[in-house]
Amino acid sequence: MNLRDLDLNLLVVLRQLLEDRHVSRAAEQLGMSQPAVSRALRRLRALFDDPLLVRTPSGYVPSARAERLLPRLRQLLAETERLVAGPDFDPATSTQTVRFHGPEPEVGWFLPPLFARMSRLAPGMVLEVQSEPREHFGQLERGEVHFVLSAFTPAAGAGELHRIPLAPLTFALVMRADHPLAAGELTVERYVAARHGLVSLTSRGGGLLGQELVEQGLLAPGERLNEPLRLSSFSAIAAFCEHSDVVFRLPRRFAETLTRGSALVVREAPTTTTLDRPQIHLYWHERFHRDPMCLWVRQQLKAAHGLAADAGG
Repeated sequence: MNLRDLDLNLLVVLRQLLEDRHVSRAAEQLGMSQPAVSRALRRLRALFDDPLLVRTPSGYVPSARAERLLPRLRQLLAETERLVAGPDFDPATSTQTVRFHGPEPEVGWFLPPLFARMSRLAPGMVLEVQSEPREHFGQLERGEVHFVLSAFTPAAGAGELHRIPLAPLTFALVMRADHPLAAGELTVERYVAARHGLVSLTSRGGGLLGQELVEQGLLAPGERLNEPLRLSSFSAIAAFCEHSDVVFRLPRRFAETLTRGSALVVREAPTTTTLDRPQIHLYWHERFHRDPMCLWVRQQLKAAHGLAADAGG
């Protein structure tokens, strides 16, 4: 038969009839009239080419075929109900993997508290984190990661993305302790003239600092900062700073952690080199917006950082 011609409601009626073995009781359980159930039974008999329920002096009894059908019918309808209801998610028993992408500073700030909660509430789950430089919003669109931590704004495809604000991103400067800029007044002119280190989060193009300085008229259009060092990772910053005169502008929390116990110092960036503070956001794609596992992870991340439970979904 053609499944397009099958009325699923008939199977619901059949299950009730075979369980109750009584038309009136089945009608009552289904919230239908007795004539409607009787008509459904006639259609079912034609569909299966079988009487299904056979009248006897003591009432209806299922036919031999109906006896075989009932357990499979129960299983089929239970699976159908689960299909429509959506996937179940129990953090206590889940072994799913949740995938994040984000720069090392943001990862080190936001994800360890999340992992601590996951370890306690979902010990079988895996947190997979990627920090290598790449165009991370494309990963969301391709479904390669569930979440992205970023202070950037997607250039395209934003209509399919959701986000919640996590925290403002503030900056500080990192340099060796005997660097010329480590003492004295740190003017914009001295800072612009310094040798700068850059970590490229997308592995292409220049840094945000140069763009900000051009927008504020502190650099001429087309003029570039002196950037003799470009890295694709944050891990080697301390070593380069200790052995050279480069200066890095880094997220403040990361800068303070990086310099702890080292020969490096942290200084305030000249205020005029920073535009409106960017906001770190958690991004995810529409395809995962209603996924129970992803919804739970978002809730745990908010709880780990004291964010309002209804902030952004």
